[in-house]
Amino acid sequence: MNFDEKLQFIYCIKIQLLAGSTQIAALQFALSRINDSFLPETRKSISLRSEIFTAMKNDAVEFEFRALADYALLMQASANSGASISQPLSNLASTMIRNRTQEQLLTTELASTKATILVLAGLPIIGSGLAMMLGSQSINWLFTTGVGRGCLLIGIALELLGWTWVQRLLATALRDPL
Repeated sequence: MNFDEKLQFIYCIKIQLLAGSTQIAALQFALSRINDSFLPETRKSISLRSEIFTAMKNDAVEFEFRALADYALLMQASANSGASISQPLSNLASTMIRNRTQEQLLTTELASTKATILVLAGLPIIGSGLAMMLGSQSINWLFTTGVGRGCLLIGIALELLGWTWVQRLLATALRDPL
């Protein structure tokens, strides 16, 4: 499920609850609006009238839909206390939107960094190409002399080390958003 489908799913439940539907009816309505291959355990538990909270939590893990697990907890708390979950559902949807906005901002911010990395990684190749076009014998020197081969190996090793380092930094930034 993509983000929009997940958000629409939560809003469908909220709208049905505001219209006076029961929680199961609201969940069935939301399930009817998404692809049949999504959330199979939840669908099965509704049809069998079995433990729905566990099924929802399992589907949440399988489909990486944390809001569904949160909704299962809200539903369980509401079933135990009789409290309305309309406002918590609104908060859940707002949190989903806020998290999505943060992810998009982070992706946008990192796009320029990634472009800079690609340009910097390509500079040695561009420089070597320009040297060849100008008639410099630097490429010949790199491949035919011992010192040249040593410089070439050191340069390649530093390039790979730098590339690995930057990839780890980017992975950390994507994994741990502000």
